[in-house]
Amino acid sequence: MKKLITVIMLFLSFAVAGAGASYAAVDARIDDLIITDSPVFAVSFAVKNAFTKEIEEAIKSGVPTSFKFIIKLSAVNSLWFNDEIAIKEFKHTVKYDTLKEEYEIILDENGAPVRTKDFNEMKTAMTMVSVLPIETRPELSKGVVYELKLMAELRTVKLPFLLDYMLFFVKYWDFDTGWHTHRFTR
Repeated sequence: MKKLITVIMLFLSFAVAGAGASYAAVDARIDDLIITDSPVFAVSFAVKNAFTKEIEEAIKSGVPTSFKFIIKLSAVNSLWFNDEIAIKEFKHTVKYDTLKEEYEIILDENGAPVRTKDFNEMKTAMTMVSVLPIETRPELSKGVVYELKLMAELRTVKLPFLLDYMLFFVKYWDFDTGWHTHRFTR
């Protein structure tokens, strides 16, 4: 109960301090894209500029926060719609345990939670995707132009009704990177 009261007080102080402030859009973007095709098709990338001061403070106060990643792979068709080959969606979720002073990061693509006390290590784990295999059916053909689209969305986890009502300003921290598009030929 004491922990809940502490979290509520922190959020109320954020609301009062930020009531007159405008919440500028985050300039987050997908960067450092690497595509590998051997032995399987896989992607690696990072999300840059994903953390604002408000998001960092919310995470440090214990608000669970998720990055949802969406990856779409299509064969480009100049005369008609592109042929969608694969779609992959997954999340990275972080929750700070204020008692243990430890971040727990759940990476959907790995399954096992990662725990760290280092804030920068948590930020790296939340924003990096390393050698993620994408199952493609049919297999990619030589000479065909493909389009890879990636997007990351940051969403604070849905809070219980009363807290969600009281902490209405948290929704202003949600953002997405917009689609990052990369065309390539195998």
